[in-house]
Amino acid sequence: MDRAQKREQLKQNLLTLIQQNADGGRLPPERELSERFDVARETLRRCLRELEAEGLLERKQGAGTFVSGQPVVKRPQLISFSEDMRARGFSPSSELLSINTVAAGAKLAQKLKLVPGSPLLEIRRLRMANDEPMALETVYLAQARLPDFDPAALKSGSLYELLDKQYGVQIRSASQQLQATVLSEEEAEMLEVPAFSPSLLVERITLSTKGEVVEYGKSLYRADRYRFELNVVRDMQEPNLD
Repeated sequence: MDRAQKREQLKQNLLTLIQQNADGGRLPPERELSERFDVARETLRRCLRELEAEGLLERKQGAGTFVSGQPVVKRPQLISFSEDMRARGFSPSSELLSINTVAAGAKLAQKLKLVPGSPLLEIRRLRMANDEPMALETVYLAQARLPDFDPAALKSGSLYELLDKQYGVQIRSASQQLQATVLSEEEAEMLEVPAFSPSLLVERITLSTKGEVVEYGKSLYRADRYRFELNVVRDMQEPNLD
């Protein structure tokens, strides 16, 4: 067995070990792993670093190597974060970071189909699943469309559910853009990851069943705990025989 094959075998052995341990489980010490899999310590460390970079392991200085929480797979369904987490068996919650009334600048006004200067509700929340930080969310809503809006209700509930029950606004569709980015030191601290960690930025414009723009939102998801999955189908047209 050559060196590349041996490293691949080592990685498969470690992946099997990871699957056998629950989230947060501690792996055996490096010396024990090195002896068990009959590899040099440096080869083992290199493979552990690779698995850590992939978000499968978390190495804590002086404590050992632990299995990271497995990423949540997000499919392109128009459901709220709370609905999504409940469907996966998690308990969703939110920490309300701030709520402000701001004037819509040219870009926000264009996105929300409003006159520039219109008052907006800017709501920032830390979204959690089983009390673990998952995402930072900033949402903009037209204040005039939501009289007596109580953001405190969003601490344990869904925005979409609140809009439906209190205002009769039902969500029909959304346009989303997804891109890779990195977290600032402040953002990383709130999500409990190292500064400048990779993140997934999702921008969303949501429409009601009446065709009105309901919200413009930006969400920063932890890249180690979230993965977006898309299924695409090729349009099979009749072949051109000309």
